[in-house]
Amino acid sequence: MKKYLVGADPFPPYQFYNEIGVLEGSDYRQVDEIINKMGAMTEYILDDWSKIEKKLIDREIDMAFQVQKTPEREKLYYFSNLFRTAITTIISCTDEDIKSVEEIDLLNKKLAVIKGYKYGDRIDLLPERIKVFCNDQQEQVELVQKNKVDYAVVDLGVFEYQSQKSDFKGIKLVRHLDFSRPLYVVFNNPSIRDEFNRFL
Repeated sequence: MKKYLVGADPFPPYQFYNEIGVLEGSDYRQVDEIINKMGAMTEYILDDWSKIEKKLIDREIDMAFQVQKTPEREKLYYFSNLFRTAITTIISCTDEDIKSVEEIDLLNKKLAVIKGYKYGDRIDLLPERIKVFCNDQQEQVELVQKNKVDYAVVDLGVFEYQSQKSDFKGIKLVRHLDFSRPLYVVFNNPSIRDEFNRFL
């Protein structure tokens, strides 16, 4: 039986290790179900995205999820059909009523983003000088709460999951700035990608 090594970054509720060290999450379950239909076994590695991406490029793992498509990434590995669409929003502790993400720059404010992530042109093309790079979404939220940054770009599903477990007192969702991001599973072998797409 084939065995595929699959990588992802920890991103509850989509993929994460629970309190007793068992891997769970909605995206993990969907990927695992598809690979089972392919008649293969799996081994999962959860780590920082930069390490997962390097393992994929170096062919140490067979696939990774969930990934936003960019022209640069399309030169490095193969993308599945659409896996799912994520809703991304902006959070803040301020009362400012900004009308666009560009105003964050115009008002000389700071925006927390996760290092190595691609959010799409709307965020990626904002100047580096306004960005504060974080390791994960929890760090982004903490910087907003401590008023060390003015805004943060967060995955709405992750934020809602975290807010059930943490006190996010004072944080406001700037929902009129929501945008969607198409996400994919990526592969270093196009034949594995094609087989995965058959069951997606």
